[in-house]
Amino acid sequence: MAKIRKKNPAVLLKGAIALAGRLEQLASEKRLRRRLLVAGFGFLVRNRRAAQAIDQLGVRFAYESGILLRTMMEIRINYAWIRLTQTHSRSVRFFDFWSLERLALLEKSATFFRPADLVQKLEALEVERRKVRHLFRHRDREGKMRWDRSWAQVSSVEARLREVEGAKAQGSPDLFMYGLYVLLSSAVHGSPSSLNQVLGIANGRLSAKSQPESDPSRHHFGALLVLLWTIETFATDAKLKRALQSDLRRLKAEIVGLAAYRRAARQPAA
Repeated sequence: MAKIRKKNPAVLLKGAIALAGRLEQLASEKRLRRRLLVAGFGFLVRNRRAAQAIDQLGVRFAYESGILLRTMMEIRINYAWIRLTQTHSRSVRFFDFWSLERLALLEKSATFFRPADLVQKLEALEVERRKVRHLFRHRDREGKMRWDRSWAQVSSVEARLREVEGAKAQGSPDLFMYGLYVLLSSAVHGSPSSLNQVLGIANGRLSAKSQPESDPSRHHFGALLVLLWTIETFATDAKLKRALQSDLRRLKAEIVGLAAYRRAARQPAA
């Protein structure tokens, strides 16, 4: 078998970040009005910035970069779900749900405001919420009017991913991405498993692991894959893919080579 040249995911991630920046520049020169395109542009910016942060954290803080990768994955799932069907209404709901969220946040932080100021702010936000009641008001099983709890008709990340994967698969949806998402969530929530991952025992005493990750570069690789998907998807939606075609082709070829190297590195020696 031919020897596979080692490839550095951090180097390829920098290239993907630069390509995302180029796409942002191209998109900013267009008059983007469709909600789907505005959402896609925002998702691209979010994932590009998260990828840059992962790049800055480097190998030393590889464990913490998993928190950012989880964010990138959720953005990818949301973008894919919005694009799946009814793209306009889903995009509108995605943006306009902020009217409900702002009011809910203010109600939860009421003690930070003077009573007179709170009343004024609540009234203003209730006016904004009423403007979108046609989108987010529904009757429950008992006939009572309720406000929706989420911008998406299916409120969980898992349910959205099931619909996305189910649309492209003949059999059961592949939920590997959701499994990885849940695994990374343990670090976000400070769960017991996340403590086990960062603690070790040396000479019978607890100590912090200098490197909790067995594969410190894996989050760079994950960020690379998610960012590439975001670039290609938004470029397709914005009709800008042709301008990036050669760079996308080159980056994909490099990623294929990197994936092959990573698979070979995991194989036991003969």
